[in-house]
Amino acid sequence: MITKNYKSIFSYIAAFTVGFFMVSCDQEENTGLATLTPTSPDLTVTTQVSSKSLIENNDVYTFTATLSQVQLVDTKLYINQVGGDATMGDDFEVTGYIIIPAGSLTGKGSIKIIADELYEETETVKIQIGDERTANAKLTPATMDFTILNYTDGDLAVDLSWELASIATDNAGNEFDPEDFADMRLLVSSTPNNLNVVKEADGSGFESLVIPSSLASGTYYIVADFYDANSDIPRDLNLNVEFNQAGVINGSTDSFSGAINTADVCANNFYVLTKIVKSLNSYTITREAINNFENQVVTWDGTDADYPSEVATGVDCSGKLISGLNAGWMLDFWGEIVVDAGNVYYTVSSAGVVTIAKQFLYTTTYNGAVQDDYYITGTGTYNASTGTLNIQYYLDQGGFSPSNWAFNNGYQSTPYFAATLTVAP
Repeated sequence: MITKNYKSIFSYIAAFTVGFFMVSCDQEENTGLATLTPTSPDLTVTTQVSSKSLIENNDVYTFTATLSQVQLVDTKLYINQVGGDATMGDDFEVTGYIIIPAGSLTGKGSIKIIADELYEETETVKIQIGDERTANAKLTPATMDFTILNYTDGDLAVDLSWELASIATDNAGNEFDPEDFADMRLLVSSTPNNLNVVKEADGSGFESLVIPSSLASGTYYIVADFYDANSDIPRDLNLNVEFNQAGVINGSTDSFSGAINTADVCANNFYVLTKIVKSLNSYTITREAINNFENQVVTWDGTDADYPSEVATGVDCSGKLISGLNAGWMLDFWGEIVVDAGNVYYTVSSAGVVTIAKQFLYTTTYNGAVQDDYYITGTGTYNASTGTLNIQYYLDQGGFSPSNWAFNNGYQSTPYFAATLTVAP
């Protein structure tokens, strides 16, 4: 009978003998056959999100470890909480480690944010995937940061997500993830714009925030705008918003197709999703669906250089703009065809004074020949209460003034062009 200690020694000697025989056989006697040799491959970790603000709702976020080549032995990565005040088991659950089995290239893990009915202050957690204990691969650890929002009676939770209205792919033909394609802000504003912000969520992915019961009763607006976006491949985005109030509103959602375009990333490009009337702990939510660029387009009736108005105003990333000035006169009186028209930018002071600095207006042709470019300057007044806009402007064509020529030859009563306009009904 072999005792426990002798049995252990016997097993070790037997294993060594078999291993030696196998190595001898494989690597010396089978000349010309491939030999598996342990290596130190690169090990990379990719995460579903790197930074995320969210309301505790049992959502699960994954991470993947990938080897550059398969190994003879298992590769193990340990998962640790390295920061934040959230509690493992109470606020979140996370995979303790990832094992990439011998002969495989990948392994997966996950973190789950646990939903509960307890009121807590906002908590954070930083998870690190991988550390120095991974000995058989070259690894740069990855981290995932979460801000866990909580809400209770009287609070209103708001979530914003988005998707591309049409497919966009990178140079390799891979379809863009919406959170990589656009980085948006979720705002609560006291006005229907992104100027008077009282609450803001600005993480690296889909956004979440909580309107607290302590916020004063009143009218507020839920607004989305860009922190950044892929403007090289312009795409409309579909926006989705969800509201939750403990025991009152359960997963109330609304969708806004083609709400906002990524071509222009600036403060003027925002979208008003909903209006919220807060009365103590009661919220009345109504759909607004206002794209600021489209909402700012105004057409004007009246006369422009003695012709019916073709004037429209709007806004883009560079400011307020006006189009169509002098269009009727240029074609019908002057007989030149506009082949290129500039966006004419103007400013309006607090006193309603309009200023058009000198800038390109038109390129035209006459009898098929391209003419020298026209530039415009002007001043005027704007009265918001009456919806009236009056502009006096000049055109300059390399030192030649068409309005002076028309005045001097008796075709108009002023040496400048005049536009007298009212907001079209």
